[in-house]
Amino acid sequence: MNIKEKLKTLILDAEPEEMPSIIREIREYNIPKKSITLQKAKVKSVKLVRKADDEYVYDIGMRNEAKPWYFGNNILIHNSCYFSAYPTLKKDIESGIIPWEKEDISKFYDDIGDQVNLTFSDFMLKAFHCPLSRGGVIKAGREIVGVKGLFIKKKRYAVLVYDKEGKRKDKDGKPGEIKAMGLDLKRSDTPEFMQKFLSDILELVLTGSEEQDIMEKISDFRIKFKARPGWEKGSPKRANNITKYQALEETTGKANMPGHVRASINWNILKKIFHDTYSMNITDGAKVIVCKLRTNALGFTSVAFPVDEIRLPAWFKELPFDHAEMENVIIDKKIENLIGVLNWDLTKTHEETTADNLFNF
Repeated sequence: MNIKEKLKTLILDAEPEEMPSIIREIREYNIPKKSITLQKAKVKSVKLVRKADDEYVYDIGMRNEAKPWYFGNNILIHNSCYFSAYPTLKKDIESGIIPWEKEDISKFYDDIGDQVNLTFSDFMLKAFHCPLSRGGVIKAGREIVGVKGLFIKKKRYAVLVYDKEGKRKDKDGKPGEIKAMGLDLKRSDTPEFMQKFLSDILELVLTGSEEQDIMEKISDFRIKFKARPGWEKGSPKRANNITKYQALEETTGKANMPGHVRASINWNILKKIFHDTYSMNITDGAKVIVCKLRTNALGFTSVAFPVDEIRLPAWFKELPFDHAEMENVIIDKKIENLIGVLNWDLTKTHEETTADNLFNF
């Protein structure tokens, strides 16, 4: 391990009070001055690697939450922090000692940010032996203030924001702007109509709608979903490496591959079986919709079709689609992922749908 790596390891594992002795230990290595010289540099370029296409963008989480910092390209990085002062101040707020209107709240958190920034110089000196002149450049900024938040797990949350960096978002009759991170309503494998529905449910939750009202909305949506044809219940995917897996299967007889790739290959096989020379083949990188199938003679569990296919062939529409499984994937799992943390009995939305169908002739 070189001296830079040793320094980083020691800093990340040590408590602040241990830093002076660590610095003395490192100095014993007699490091040449040029190896620890700080230099200013300009950003050479910023390049777009590829479009995210509404996929998850993953952040880095730290194992030790008491030390939420790490080094990236020799730069000290620190994560964001979401917190609420309300539980601590609840009694004073309810008694009227502390005003708690939106304007007061925003100013209160701005003041907290200013007070925290005053502590960074001393912290950088104690924790990283950084001169006060350098430590003073470390600052935190208040990003958002929200009315209500839904925190599902680390890196998956939503907040109804009314103030974003000093700009009000609760204007023109709107309750605010929803900031959502890591949720299915942003995922590319969630159909657009389901993304919109999840967004509506999330807004109802964050604006304080009653549980019963939200459950009824889910039941109504479920009824409409059941009425859709099978090919409108599939999940969007991107079929990569089809050529690679097809060649591997031709060589080995059977190859393990992602489910949506297998579904795409199944489309190409079915085209040949039905002598369909008009429909598009699914090729590498194509956007597809994957539909689940019931038990069938070919043993296919799913089949995909190209998003760009304007007119679906009759043979495809007559396939034995597994409506129940697609409802489970598109509705049950995604709603559970979104509001399961509220511990509501979502099975009631099934019961209400079944009861309605009994009297729907």
